[in-house]
Parts: sequence; structure tokens; C-alpha cells
Amino acid sequence: MKKLHLAVCAALGLASLSASAYENTVRAGVINVQVHSESPDFTSNGPAFLTPQPAGLVVNNATTVVFGYTRRLTDHFDFDFVAGIPPEHEVVGRGTLAPYGVISKVKQRAPTFFINYNFGEATNTWRPFVGLGFNYTQFFDAKSTAIGNIATGGPTKIDLKDSFGLAGQAGINYRINDRWSVNASIAAAKVKSDMTATTGSIERKTTIDFRPVVYGVAVGYSF
Repeated sequence: MKKLHLAVCAALGLASLSASAYENTVRAGVINVQVHSESPDFTSNGPAFLTPQPAGLVVNNATTVVFGYTRRLTDHFDFDFVAGIPPEHEVVGRGTLAPYGVISKVKQRAPTFFINYNFGEATNTWRPFVGLGFNYTQFFDAKSTAIGNIATGGPTKIDLKDSFGLAGQAGINYRINDRWSVNASIAAAKVKSDMTATTGSIERKTTIDFRPVVYGVAVGYSF
């Protein structure tokens, strides 16, 4: 009887261990980047009639594929890294630029890491989490559209500075089995960039506060 009791205890221990022993999880999914951009009107080194006020920008939303890696640190804490295929955002004019529609486009890559706290136990089927971390956003392939060049008076070169800022997220993991899971999350980050649009010798400048909110869903595999 004693041997049977020990065997049952050992089996239960192994079952518990197998449900929570995997330390690494990779995942892939889709995110939608909701941009709530704000920016002051352009300033310019040229004559006022070349940049009639008010004139500004609004950055549109974008959807892309996301990849993530999570490293378990303890039963409750883990390290989480998120990156994805760089999405392209359309930029429309505001104020006197509004009639021109999409005046430029820009791509961005935004690798972000978090330290997450997971509620409940590692063996739970549903497990909510919150995380705090850091975001780096790099803007590239910024270009003025044909209609944008008409709006600014000629071929225009666009430059946006890189952004560094805090990030936070909240979400929930659903464990399908020991290895497979589904993850849903919402994240926000501080993303702010100085922009310069150069047309010949004319420079127009503004600072864009992107204020992104990112909604995502992904499938994970643990090993």
C-alpha cells in the first residue's frame, strides 16, 4: 500500500512538472497597430505662402504579422520579446493639406521587450498577464507620394528620427495542451519622432507623437 501511495505521488509530481517544465515559447500571429497621432503644424524656413497654416499630418493604422519569444524566468515572471514584419503606414494631410489625401508613406520596425507577470498557476488553462518594458522604433523607406510632391511644390525627401520609449501590455494565454497555446494582448508604447520634409532648399519640420495601441492574437509553441 505504501509503495502504491508513493507511485501515485510520483506520477502526480511528474504530471505537474510536464505541464510547466517548458521554459521557451515561440509564437506567430497578427497585430493591428492603431495610431492616435498628434503633431503641431509644420514650421518652415521658407516663405509663409509655401506652407500655409494650419498644415499637419495624420498617420493611419496598419496590420502586419508578428513574431514573439518568451523565456520563463519563474512560475510568475518571464521575459518577452516581440517583433514583426515592418508594416507600412499611409500618412494623410491635415488642415490645408487635407484635400490632397495620402501625401506620404513610411515603414517602421519596432522590436519591444517586456518583463511579464503571470497571474495564477503555471498549470492553469487560462492565465492573464501584464508586462512593462521598452520599445525601439526605427522609421525607414519614408517617401512622398506623387500627390504629396504636388502639395509641397516638388520632389520631397522625408526623414524621421528613431524613437525610444517605455511600453506596457496586458493579455491572456489560453493553454491548449502542454506545448500549444493561444495568446491575445493589447499593448501601448511611447513613440515620438522629429520629422523633416525637404523640398529643394525648403525644410518643413514637425514632431509626431504616434501614441500607438496594438491589438494582437498569436499561436504559441513551447519547448
